[in-house]
Amino acid sequence: MSAKVEAGTYQCKTTAATIYEAPSGAVMCRIGLDIGLTGGICLIQKDGTLSERGFKNVQAIMGLTGPWDWAAWSREPEEFAGHDIEAVVEVIQGEKSEFSSVKYLNVPGGAKMEKADAKSLATKYGAKTRALFGGVPASAASGLKTGSQIKPPPPKAKAPAGPVSTMEACWDKWLEAGNDGDPDKWYAGVKKATGKEQNDCQPEDWGKMMAGLTDNLLF
Repeated sequence: MSAKVEAGTYQCKTTAATIYEAPSGAVMCRIGLDIGLTGGICLIQKDGTLSERGFKNVQAIMGLTGPWDWAAWSREPEEFAGHDIEAVVEVIQGEKSEFSSVKYLNVPGGAKMEKADAKSLATKYGAKTRALFGGVPASAASGLKTGSQIKPPPPKAKAPAGPVSTMEACWDKWLEAGNDGDPDKWYAGVKKATGKEQNDCQPEDWGKMMAGLTDNLLF
């Protein structure tokens, strides 16, 4: 029977470890702890799905590097003793009495944060976030003076009189035409096409600019 340990998070040492296939078909890494309990980390789920986090956590805890090596686990379980590990313990009410159980096993101090893939996220969501916060497209915004603030134009109820477009669509067309993204040139182009400042433009104004870009009338 497992030792009675109060619920909480414990910084422990491993006493032994092994891997095995459970009757359900899941492959587990079973780890003994110096607080008298044992816990498990799932490596392969019962449907055959590999648990990337499980494999990486076991390797980090046991100090293993490189590709996963099944042969490394042919050693005696006690040879995996002495490694730092974090255990989250819970107390469960059984039929006759309470008992302690390891709910989670973690790498000490938590997993290392990975660097954000900012470029791909910007490509996927950049237009939406720029629309949310208002202002010029991201490339042009870098050329604005410090302290400048651009607000989205106020909505108008009347229906547009002609073709409509958006700032983002015009900006993409502007770059396709060979412009270098200079914000001053962009503002001048908007003024020439619409007769307005960027912040005053409505969908029909952007429609005029798109027409000018399409017909190459702005250069």
